[in-house]
Amino acid sequence: MNDVKESIKRNKVVFTKFTWKIVLFTIHYRVKVNDIMSQLEKNGYCNLVSAGDYKLNALKVGNVNGKHKIVCCSGLNDSTMNFSWRNMTKNIEEENELIFIDRAGYGFSDDTKTERSVERVVEDYRTVLKNIREEGPYILLGHSISGLYTSYWQNKYPEEVEGVIIMDGTLCTRVDEEEGRDIKRQWHTLNISEKIGFEPFVMKQIYGKLADNMSKKELDMNIYIFSKTTSAHATISEAEMIYQNAKTVLDSLEPNDIPKLFIDAQYYFDEKPEDKQDYWNPFEEKLGNCQLVSLYGTHAIYMDRAAECSKVIEDFIDGIE
Repeated sequence: MNDVKESIKRNKVVFTKFTWKIVLFTIHYRVKVNDIMSQLEKNGYCNLVSAGDYKLNALKVGNVNGKHKIVCCSGLNDSTMNFSWRNMTKNIEEENELIFIDRAGYGFSDDTKTERSVERVVEDYRTVLKNIREEGPYILLGHSISGLYTSYWQNKYPEEVEGVIIMDGTLCTRVDEEEGRDIKRQWHTLNISEKIGFEPFVMKQIYGKLADNMSKKELDMNIYIFSKTTSAHATISEAEMIYQNAKTVLDSLEPNDIPKLFIDAQYYFDEKPEDKQDYWNPFEEKLGNCQLVSLYGTHAIYMDRAAECSKVIEDFIDGIE
């Protein structure tokens, strides 16, 4: 009997210690996020603009009298592009104006429970641009999931777009229902991880590989702001709707003459001809006038190979003129 009581007592002690560790992790995480957000706001990274029922963060950089207006659209959960992309864009900014617009739930942008359909996302971008009085035509520069948004945008409003650049974009031809379900499950797990303050450990697995390109401060900024975004209603909705949005884009696309560039960083079309045949060729045919450039590295190609990515983009822009 005494042995049973001692075992229960030990288990209670272990459980109590574990609970306190979670509480301390959570408190440390929240404090760290708030501190980084405060520093970013002091440094001018917060500029909220109405998108209707909520506000989105829109940061303008570069040459306001430049040759082109480039609208930057991040990958899923990437609420750090207005500083993490800058090694790639610094040369591009000399002759062009860049407009970084964070989607709902990202960084300083308001969160929303409004469904994140591709139509809604594109209208958010367009409304913000209207409200900051930035008229087209634009060059759309999108990464990852924004391959869907920019493809839909240039198809629906071709008069607003003079060029499209997609960095390792999500191919609407590649997303099926099973992948959509996997992404949905993954995002709900990440949401739980963020709630208890464990998400930075997950993000370190991603950004740790790129640490050589960043200072400790920059690494923390990416890890913690990325982590914060995983629990936003809007981000979860984007993840949940990826299959539906991919289908909407694929069904709506019609080829046009707008010049387009797709930077392939991971799909290895050169090494997997079957992937090129099954996924890339149908997408290229639907888009029309799209150049494929292989620049292999990590999915975060804008950080992994910033200089090379910048050169490819600059050459493409020069060809539009």
